[in-house]
Amino acid sequence: GKLRPGVLRRESASGVDQYGDPIPAAPLTFTFEGIRDHYSKAFAATAGIPTTDVRILIIGGLIATTPQQDDKLRIVGDTGLQVWHQVRGKPEVDPATATYVCQCFEIPDPT
Repeated sequence: GKLRPGVLRRESASGVDQYGDPIPAAPLTFTFEGIRDHYSKAFAATAGIPTTDVRILIIGGLIATTPQQDDKLRIVGDTGLQVWHQVRGKPEVDPATATYVCQCFEIPDPT
């Protein structure tokens, strides 16, 4: 894979309303560089990973935050266009925090 520029979007709440529902805050965005890749069919089948999921590897020194579950990532997809993905679970991080591996699925543009 080729290193590509991307954007991480994190949505949060500024508080809760009178019913206890979250009040959306302005999303935070962070730029990063990473690689979008597919899981091998054999590995995905053994690990129980949906065939539609992809893995996005983010270079740790090129992002100002730690990726989290439910973050949204925009990076170049198979068609050569920018595609949005959502992080499915807690990203894997290597001991030196040099890379983050995120299991993701495609989503519609959240903006």
